[in-house]
Amino acid sequence: MRNVPFYALLLLCIGWSALANAQEPDSLGMSLDQVVVTGTRSARAASQVSASISIIDRDQLEQSSHINVLPSIVPHVPGLMLNDRATVGYGVGPGSGGNLSIRGISGTPNNRILVLIDGQPQFMGIFSHPIADAYHATDIERVEVIRGAASVLYGSNAMGGAINLITANTRSPGWSGQVAGTAGSFGTRTLSGKLAFQSERWESLVSLNHGATDGFRDDAADGFSNTSLFYKLTHHLQEGLTLTGDLQLSDASYQHPGTLEAPLSDDQRDYRRGRVALGVRNDGEKASGAVLVYHNFGEHRFATGFQSVDFNQGLSLYQNLKLVPGQTLTFGVEHSRFGGEASNDQLPPAAAVGLDDPHRVRQTEVYAQVQQTFWKDLHLNAGVREVYNSQFGNTTVPGFGLSYEANARNVFKASSSKAFRSPSVVDLFLFPPSNTELRPESLWNHELGFLRSFSGGKWELEFVVYYTKGDNLIQLDIAGGVPGNRNTGTFRNKGLESQIHYRPRGELAFIFSYNFADVSENVLFAPRHYLKLQTIGQVGKFRFVPFVQQVFGLRNSLDREAESETYSLLNLQVNYQISDRLRAHILGNNLFDSQYQLENGYPMPGINMAAGINYQFKSKNR
Repeated sequence: MRNVPFYALLLLCIGWSALANAQEPDSLGMSLDQVVVTGTRSARAASQVSASISIIDRDQLEQSSHINVLPSIVPHVPGLMLNDRATVGYGVGPGSGGNLSIRGISGTPNNRILVLIDGQPQFMGIFSHPIADAYHATDIERVEVIRGAASVLYGSNAMGGAINLITANTRSPGWSGQVAGTAGSFGTRTLSGKLAFQSERWESLVSLNHGATDGFRDDAADGFSNTSLFYKLTHHLQEGLTLTGDLQLSDASYQHPGTLEAPLSDDQRDYRRGRVALGVRNDGEKASGAVLVYHNFGEHRFATGFQSVDFNQGLSLYQNLKLVPGQTLTFGVEHSRFGGEASNDQLPPAAAVGLDDPHRVRQTEVYAQVQQTFWKDLHLNAGVREVYNSQFGNTTVPGFGLSYEANARNVFKASSSKAFRSPSVVDLFLFPPSNTELRPESLWNHELGFLRSFSGGKWELEFVVYYTKGDNLIQLDIAGGVPGNRNTGTFRNKGLESQIHYRPRGELAFIFSYNFADVSENVLFAPRHYLKLQTIGQVGKFRFVPFVQQVFGLRNSLDREAESETYSLLNLQVNYQISDRLRAHILGNNLFDSQYQLENGYPMPGINMAAGINYQFKSKNR
C-alpha cells in the first residue's frame, strides 16, 4: 500500500464525512478575524499580521485523543512534518523522533524550529533542541504557529518558524477537571488527569500525564515511558495586571533501537527535564506587555556512558505602546544563559574533547518593532533585533512586512525577514569536531500570501509562495584532512503552501493542504509534494475523524543513491459521546499498513490501534 492514489483516499474521507447530519462540527480553520499574539507580541487580528500563522484552539485539541499536543496540530499546519513513534513518545536525538520540519527547515537534532511556552523559548542547554515529550494536551489552551523566519521577535532557533504553546486557563468558576486513559497495540497505554480551580482572583491548574509503550521492533528494544507533572497558579492582582507561575517536571526512559542494519538490544536512555517560570503581565489600553523569568534544567544518563546536566535560563521584558492612532510600538530586552556539562567514561581521551568541564554561553538581545495601519486596510510592520553573544559577538536581525485587507474577504500579505541560530554548546565545545570560532547560522525568508473567505465563511483559502536562502550552516567539514564543525553549509528552498477549510451546514467539514517544496540536496525531511486531509463527520453521538497524508519524494539520507520515500497514511479516530461528561474513542494509525522510514534505517510501525475513555467534570456554580 505504499503508493495508494491520493484521490482514492480523498474520496474515502469525503464518503465518511457525507454521513454527517445537520449538527455543526467544531471549527477546523483559521478565520481572518481570529486574534493572535505570537506574530506581533500583542493581540491582533490574523488578517493584520504579515506572517503566515496557523491557529489551533482548545476545542480542536480536546477532540484529539493524543496525550501529546504536537500530533494534534499536524493536520492544521501546512507543511509541518513531525517525526513521532506513531504510538506514544518521541525520545531524544537522532533516530528517536521528535524532529520538526517547516518548509524543509529542520535539523539533527531539531534546533531550527523554536518551541515556546507562553512566549518563552524551550530548548536543551547542550544540544539546543526542544524535548517533545514534555508537551501535553492537558496543559495547553491554544497553539499558534509562525511558518517562516521568526527571529526578530523570538531570537535564536526560530529559523524555520516558531510554535508557541499557550498554557491552559481555567474556564469556569469552581472546580473542574478531566481524567482519561487509553490502551492499544504494542503494549501502548496512557493515563492523564487534570484538576482546575477558579475563584474571583485566583486560578489553579495541576495535571499528571503518563505514557508508555513496549515498542514494535522485533529486532531491537524500543520501549518508552514518560511521566510528567504540570502546575500553574495565576493571581489577578487588579484589572489588567496578572501574576502567573508554573512548574513542569518530566521523568522519561526510552530504549534506542539502532538502525535496521545495526540493531541495539540494551541502549537505554533516561532523562529528567524540568521548568519553572514566573511572569507578570499588564494589559492596558495604551500599554501591554510582560516581564518573564524562566529556568529550564535537565539530567541525562545513557547506557552508552554519556551523562549530562544542562540548563537554559533567562529574563524577558517587553512592552507594546499605543501612543499614536493606528500605531503599536514594541520594545523588548532579553538576557539568557544556556549550557551544561557532560561526561562519558567509556570514551577514549581523544574522543572526549570538552567533556567533564562546565560550559556556559550568555546572550543579550534587544529588539523593536513598529506596526502602523494606514486607511484602516494597510498594515505595515518593521523590526530589528540586535544580538550580543559571548562566543561570536554581535549580529543584527531585521525584518519587515505588510498586510492589505482589500475587503472583508480578501487579504494580501508580503514579508522578508532574517533568522538565525546561535551555535550550541555541542557545536562549540564537545567532542573532536567542536569549534569555538563558529558564527551563527542565518537565513533570509521572503514570502507572498493570499487569504480569501467566501460563501458566507463556508470556504477559507490560504495560498503562500516562499523563497528561503540559508548561509553559514554549521556542518562537519573535512577540509585539510581535519574534520571539524565549520560554517560551510548553504541551501536554497522555494515552494508553495496552500490550505482550504470547508465548513458547510455541518454535513461536511474538512481541512485540506497541499505543499510543494524544491529544496537543496543537503536538506532532509522535506517532501517534494505533501498532501493532508482531515475531515469531520457527525452521526448522532458518533464523530468520525479520518486524517490522510500523502508524501512524495521525502529524502531521509544524504546518500545520493538512497531512494526517497513515497507513502500514504490513513489514521481514523471515532468518538462516541456516552454522556455529556463521558466520551469513548477508538484510534487507528497507518490503516493501510504502509512501510516507510522518516529517518533512514528506522522503520515506522504498521497498523496499530488504541481505545480509551475521557471523563470531564465541573462543579455547580453557587
